[in-house]
Amino acid sequence: MIVDFHAHILPGADHGSDGPETSLSQLRLIEAAGVDAVVATPHFYPHRDTLDTFLARRAAAAKTLSELAPTGDLRIFLGAEVLVCPRLDQMPGIRDLAIVGTNVILLEMPFRPFAGDLIDTVLSIREMGLTPVLAHIDRYEKESVWRLLRAGIHAQLNASSLKNRRGVRRESEYLEGDAVVALGSDLHGAKPKKYRYFVHSRHLLGEKATEIFSRTTALLKGAEPLQREIEPAREHEALGVR
Repeated sequence: MIVDFHAHILPGADHGSDGPETSLSQLRLIEAAGVDAVVATPHFYPHRDTLDTFLARRAAAAKTLSELAPTGDLRIFLGAEVLVCPRLDQMPGIRDLAIVGTNVILLEMPFRPFAGDLIDTVLSIREMGLTPVLAHIDRYEKESVWRLLRAGIHAQLNASSLKNRRGVRRESEYLEGDAVVALGSDLHGAKPKKYRYFVHSRHLLGEKATEIFSRTTALLKGAEPLQREIEPAREHEALGVR
């Protein structure tokens, strides 16, 4: 299964899509690229949002997305891109930020070397029984990333970092083992050029891309596609909103 693990496609949920028309254009790009499934990952910033406010906004945006024109066989899963801050692991309800139907949570780190308290927070989140995946590790300082990878934390690479052979060589040390479990477009907006990177990265990686998608598929076992969440009485329960 070809999975785009990181895309900002929920209308009005964050700055990834300004409304239904943009989201529909994004879905068409994703389908045209031959992608089987995409994880919608709106930003959650603990210092800007309460969990309840975020989940309500995400639920409303997901409902709008599910009512758009039919999207063929494309499966859409609902998650979040969660900014890590100290003591995030102590936030009540953090499990509701995992991809719906799984214990997998996409974590965004600050764009500076990670201090010990942030490392400890990520490890503590794993100890809670969640499965952290570090978003776009290609954008962080490498030694900080390796501190978490060596501890067994999973990671996602942005396709834009793998759009040519030079990029593949630059990220080769991450690709050698099995720490990278997902590729993502990190799609914001609906410019076709941006999504071509996802296609290019698959071709350049070849069998390695197949291996990565296999790991992604295993992570998403049990995930609930958004298209199934159509009964109004069950919508909030299915989306994890209390």
